[in-house]
Amino acid sequence: MNRLILRLLGGAALYLAVQTLLPYLLVQRWGLGLIRQGRGERREVALTFDDGPDPHTTPAVLDALAAAGVRATFFVLAPLARAHPDLIARMGREGHEVELHALHHVHAWMRSPWGAYLDPLRGAAVLEGVTGKRPRFHRPPHGAYTLATVLGQRRAGLMGAQWSIEAHDWHPAYTPGRVRRRVLAQLQPGAVIVMHDAGKGGATCVAALPRLLAELRGRGYELVRVDELVDKIASS
Repeated sequence: MNRLILRLLGGAALYLAVQTLLPYLLVQRWGLGLIRQGRGERREVALTFDDGPDPHTTPAVLDALAAAGVRATFFVLAPLARAHPDLIARMGREGHEVELHALHHVHAWMRSPWGAYLDPLRGAAVLEGVTGKRPRFHRPPHGAYTLATVLGQRRAGLMGAQWSIEAHDWHPAYTPGRVRRRVLAQLQPGAVIVMHDAGKGGATCVAALPRLLAELRGRGYELVRVDELVDKIASS
């Protein structure tokens, strides 16, 4: 009986290591096979937004980007994209990149392996139906990975996209000014910044964005899309 329990515990430990621990270390933490930032050879950063589109906050984000003459990357939730195709269409018209966040906004560790595997495949299909274009990148909720997430990305033909600067606009203790200071304190060439045009961070993001964009430009930074960072890495 004791041997059986030990075998079961050993099997469970092996499963957790392969399914969760190794992907966490190799992919989520160390960025294996992902885009996390550019080479840093030029004074440029990629500004990205998660969790939208939201008709209450996303238009204000788009207005701020348009006023600054900046293009960004939106990692959208597929059901919200389907519900608000007008906002997705506006993103495209204004030169922004539309990529996949998720079909279901659930942390990968809280999902079954099958659910985590299927999410990028089904999400990409829904988003393609809205935009008419297959997404290229996938940022899973919370940037969390399991082996199933990795396999689902690969099967869907998607590349993982993380970030190097987390703005913390979703955090209740962060004011717009604190968000701005946090981003600027960590700023470096090639950085990928994540903010939120919807959800808990939407209102704070909207309030922080105009001045943040002005300060980024004032420091001589060009703002580019994630695909532009990747293409420059590939061509160098």
